[in-house]
Amino acid sequence: SICCFTGQTAGLVALPFYLQHGLHQSPLMTGLIIMPWPLTVALTAQVSGRLADRMPGARLCAAGGVLLAAGLAAASVWPIHDAHMLVPMIMLCGLGFGLFQVPNNRIMYLAAPPERSAAAGGMQGTARLSGQTMGAVLMIVLFTLSSTGDAPRIGLMTGAMLALAAGLVSLLSTRNPKTRS
Repeated sequence: SICCFTGQTAGLVALPFYLQHGLHQSPLMTGLIIMPWPLTVALTAQVSGRLADRMPGARLCAAGGVLLAAGLAAASVWPIHDAHMLVPMIMLCGLGFGLFQVPNNRIMYLAAPPERSAAAGGMQGTARLSGQTMGAVLMIVLFTLSSTGDAPRIGLMTGAMLALAAGLVSLLSTRNPKTRS
């Protein structure tokens, strides 16, 4: 969860800089181009919740991590001359995060005994905030150490590697019977 949130936040912080400084978009267009990410997460979360009832959650998390990584990596390396070309990649990021997060939360809550459910909720919140903080700090470091033009692409690729790591860790957990529910 921490890796996935770090990757997502790095991407969400990098994209506005990439769009405004690299592709010369206005703040309004930047917001409109990024808007499909949370919309896709919201739609995908509905589906992934139902899928998590029928499939191993760890496999859904793995698929989500891989899709988020693919979207971030593509946005990082794809030669883009028109900012609108980023929209499918941004939607892929939203699809991946939506597929990852719902089953991941479900696994965390189901792994805790009922009397520890509040602690599981606290752990989920801590993982989310830790990942978001690390993603923002990562981008601060990148902007400090590199140019405004390079930092977003490096951040997107680093976010992709972290999302891929989250997916692979989830896949490794398929050996644990609690992740199969």
